[in-house]
Amino acid sequence: MLDELLATDGVSEHCELRAPIGFMALHGGLEANTWEIAREAASRTGASLYGVVQPDQLTWHVPSKHYALAESPRLTSFCEHVDVVISLHGYGGVRDHPERWLTICMGGAGRVESTIVASALRSTLPEYCVLDSLDDIPPQYRGVHPDNPVNKVRRAGVQIELPPRVRGISPIWAEHPFDTEPWVPHTAALLDGLVAAVHDLGY
Repeated sequence: MLDELLATDGVSEHCELRAPIGFMALHGGLEANTWEIAREAASRTGASLYGVVQPDQLTWHVPSKHYALAESPRLTSFCEHVDVVISLHGYGGVRDHPERWLTICMGGAGRVESTIVASALRSTLPEYCVLDSLDDIPPQYRGVHPDNPVNKVRRAGVQIELPPRVRGISPIWAEHPFDTEPWVPHTAALLDGLVAAVHDLGY
């Protein structure tokens, strides 16, 4: 399925190998601003970067567990290069949570690493509810399937589900001057937290 997506007109695949920690955005374009945030976080930290970005007119959601390494030499090289990866996804918040629009889910098989990243995000985004216990995260957002690329790196993977507000696409940011400042305050704070997390992870 991944090879079909990558062969679709307008879809671009990106891979930059730098430090042995990486950022990933598998649903760029489809899950708004995940690619842009991953790219900025990687730039600020010298981390490696992998992303698949869809054009605006395409809305094809290939589940992460179907991103088969055998269908992408670039994804394979990325996963073989990094020890730890932080994969950014977008979602609509935990539907039944009282703070739905402020919920950030910390999934992935790297549970120790998820706790470290969660702590960094809590420091820079104190108004958000950062869920890092799998019991508190709905199954579809846990990111623990063994075929998910976030769990195919050498050491551990952290999958972060980001609600619209922290990605800068909520109606509350309608008056934000995007032409002069690309990051709304919450996204700027998220980026600060991701940078801190990379350092806290030892990179």
